[in-house]
Amino acid sequence: METTTAGNKVAIIKNIYLYLVSFVALMMVVFSLADLINTALRTWVFTKADYYGNYYVSEPACDPLSVKGSPEIKPLSTEECDKRRTQQKQVDEDNRIAQRQRDMVRDISMIVVGVPVFIFHWMTIRKKEKGE
Repeated sequence: METTTAGNKVAIIKNIYLYLVSFVALMMVVFSLADLINTALRTWVFTKADYYGNYYVSEPACDPLSVKGSPEIKPLSTEECDKRRTQQKQVDEDNRIAQRQRDMVRDISMIVVGVPVFIFHWMTIRKKEKGE
């Protein structure tokens, strides 16, 4: 009798493992797909939703109030300040694109891993159910 109880416990633990891994793999795929759709919508449909604001804080040399009270700060010309702002906007855009690409790589990787893991475990569950 004791071996049957031990066998039942092992079977229960195996079932819990199979269902738990299947659930986790399925959630990986679902959340990654949702994030990919989110990224695609922000990139091509709702382009303003991808804008997080200007993180660039003007340099003290471009701010007339800061320069006025600080003799060690030499004021920059309007052209130089505009040039630096333009460069910073380009850096911000490059960073946004790089972050978007990192997000997509992560999501695609999770889908590539999650789908086979889910299929394998779910098929194992189905075979067990048909065999029992």
